[in-house]
Amino acid sequence: MNETAQSLKTTSRRGMIWGILTIFLGLLAIGSPFIAGVWTTIFIAISLLAAGIVMIVFAFQAPSLGGIVLKLLFGILTVIIGAAILSQPGIGLAKLTLFLGLYFIFDGFLALILAWNVKPEPGWGWMTFNGIVTIMLAWLILNHWPESALWAVGMLVGVRLLFSGMTMLTLGTAVRQVSRETN
Repeated sequence: MNETAQSLKTTSRRGMIWGILTIFLGLLAIGSPFIAGVWTTIFIAISLLAAGIVMIVFAFQAPSLGGIVLKLLFGILTVIIGAAILSQPGIGLAKLTLFLGLYFIFDGFLALILAWNVKPEPGWGWMTFNGIVTIMLAWLILNHWPESALWAVGMLVGVRLLFSGMTMLTLGTAVRQVSRETN
């Protein structure tokens, strides 16, 4: 087996393993959407804490006192928000779900506007369908808020992981086929 084929085989194996693992995690998230939502909220809180600390550290590299103060305040605010979410992830999840619903409304209407602006080009119907489905999902989330916090974020994360895993598995399989043809 030549070096290229061996490299492709190793890459395909890794892609397939990661794909299977990601599919498994997606199914877990779909099966336990509240737990997945809380963990997503905790991850966001930790990310905000880390980003805030980095902002505070780099604030002192600003060229002016005004820049230092502004960046320092923004860094402190980011740390406070991250700590607040981390201290009460359930409330953070409810707020995240509310913002997600509002985002879907905005995204859905923008998709509809874009679709009608490109009409009758190919794909405008799918864009319209996407906008309608997104607005319906927003309505479903917001109409049942705050109870929708129990499932919305975790379910969406799970579906995203599931499709990402299927993509990785499919690409790994395709690379494996290429490695066989290269050999």
